[in-house]
Amino acid sequence: MNKLLSITSLLFMFAGLSGCGSDTVAVDDPHENYVPELRAFDIIDSYDTDTANPNHPPLVFDPYLYEGLYEIFWDVDSLEDYRVSLRINDRNSIEGSLLVHTQLCGAGRSCDQSGNWVCEYTSDFYMSCEGSARELDIYPLVDQLPQRVFMFIEICDFDSGYCEFDYYPVTLQ
Repeated sequence: MNKLLSITSLLFMFAGLSGCGSDTVAVDDPHENYVPELRAFDIIDSYDTDTANPNHPPLVFDPYLYEGLYEIFWDVDSLEDYRVSLRINDRNSIEGSLLVHTQLCGAGRSCDQSGNWVCEYTSDFYMSCEGSARELDIYPLVDQLPQRVFMFIEICDFDSGYCEFDYYPVTLQ
């Protein structure tokens, strides 16, 4: 009798389970609409101030210290290629900002999930980064020195119009 009850119970259980499938909703593939995520953006300025350190002092670019060199670092979580850009503006909005440097990143490229650039700020108001094809004239952003500007890092997905950015205020000497 116990075997008959067990078999009957199993049949009812399987019948009940087969009915559950009609009410389920397929879960979307989490990578189907995947876009890159900016995980970190840091700058080392003319005075070796590193934004990766908590409670860092304000950033300063000085063309007379270390030949005006500063460094940019970023970390991204991305399954696909993305474009990374360094931009500058005289306000904390990416709209109307000037493009200092841009690069394609992804698997098998010089930058994949992270990257860095050594960049330069000159006394005649030009900026460029290693590998730049040209120097950017930032004079239109400068009223008088010292001048507060905003340095942006922007990452953009190739498959969609999605872009994400972060920024730091920097004083130009």
